[in-house]
Amino acid sequence: MNSWLAVGGVGLLLVTCALSWRYWAVSLLTLARKRAGLRRHSIGVDGFEMVYYSGGQRDKPPMVFLHGFSADSSNWLFLAPSFRHDFRILIPDLPGFGETGYLPKSYALEVQLARLKDFMDMLHLDQVHLVGNSMGGYIAAAFAANYPDRVASLALFNAAGVDMPKRSPFYEAALAGENQLLIRKPADFDHILKLVYHRRPYIPGFLRDHLINRGIAQADNQDQIFKEMFGQRIWLDELLLKIKAPTLILWGDDDRVLDISSIQLFKAGIPHAQTAILAKCGHVPMLERPVATAKVYRTFLAEATKPT
Repeated sequence: MNSWLAVGGVGLLLVTCALSWRYWAVSLLTLARKRAGLRRHSIGVDGFEMVYYSGGQRDKPPMVFLHGFSADSSNWLFLAPSFRHDFRILIPDLPGFGETGYLPKSYALEVQLARLKDFMDMLHLDQVHLVGNSMGGYIAAAFAANYPDRVASLALFNAAGVDMPKRSPFYEAALAGENQLLIRKPADFDHILKLVYHRRPYIPGFLRDHLINRGIAQADNQDQIFKEMFGQRIWLDELLLKIKAPTLILWGDDDRVLDISSIQLFKAGIPHAQTAILAKCGHVPMLERPVATAKVYRTFLAEATKPT
């Protein structure tokens, strides 16, 4: 009897600990969003209950942020507050990621574009300032090319969508069939941090455990999304010529996911674009160097929105 009580006690302790780190991780993210002035909403898009966060000024021009692969809306928590006084901020969890979650549907680029258009239409967003990082940049650039009248300005941060003259460590692994942005075991999380950041950030243990467990649970679904979106390596080079919006191409100089040499191809496709490079910065400039990123982006916007 006592042995069974002991086993039950250990089990209860383990469950309590698991609930504890999950609770604190979710609470920390909730607090961060609140401090950023963001509120949670959801809207039905193509069968998804699409979660998005909004803030800023409702009577100001809308600004939409698109996160990268295996990420979610929280990737913009350090950058978005810098623009909440002058813009209406909208940050969706793209279908397949974050709180929006996965459904067994198509995730091909053209389908993702249709979902983004539906999202904008349902919120009556006639024209937006569109910002995308990595996969989000891929979607943003393709959207700006297909719907030029819907994009007031375009900002691409370490964006996917073109080949790279110099292959990155991530790209080399991907060609060999390995997706280094998936978490299959705890050690993968540390490898991702090394891959994505120039200087690895400190992450509290409870948040690290939460992100690892969430990543492992989502790995198979995200693998399917990646294979559908990028498996055929459909480049945007010809589409880029259709982009009419003022465009900023920003890159961290130490990107091991999408090499900085990609700038050359984006610039060739969008000749009117401005370029900016952040020193000592990896794949996610809005997380690693948010102040510098905000400064570059704000300077670009001041020029892009100047009356002609």
